[in-house]
Amino acid sequence: MTDHLVLLTSTNHKPLSKTFSSPNLVEQPFSIGKDFNVTEEPVSYLQSLSKILQRLENDPTQTIIRGSLPEGKTNSVPRNKDTFTATPRQWCMIDIDSLAWDGDINDQKAMLSYAIQQLPIEFQAVDCWYLFSFSMGIKAGIRVNLWFWLESPCSD
Repeated sequence: MTDHLVLLTSTNHKPLSKTFSSPNLVEQPFSIGKDFNVTEEPVSYLQSLSKILQRLENDPTQTIIRGSLPEGKTNSVPRNKDTFTATPRQWCMIDIDSLAWDGDINDQKAMLSYAIQQLPIEFQAVDCWYLFSFSMGIKAGIRVNLWFWLESPCSD
């Protein structure tokens, strides 16, 4: 089955992610703006999803949402409940934030394994795409996004 990723691109071209400055790695304040351009990209399995995610890793002006833009709405739009509708998707992203970890911070394989072990059994023996958060290694705990391809679409 083909599904879609809904991509939001900041109209002001400001980053949509956290940044940290040296020498003390202080989180910088940011404003993502209010309006976004919306595009959709088809995905049909985990590998096609991961190709898009890999491309987006280097573009801080874009993000993904699970909702969809109703027909008749045009770009540029605000990101809010009135603009987008909840849409069942065959993919999901699980955002793990601040999961306690006392192991080696450089052992990504061990951290991923531990994080996945905390999920329901259905997620533990399947492939996923992962991306550590910008604050991983700066703030305490495991901070990772895990992307999964589901057997069938599900709602939020």
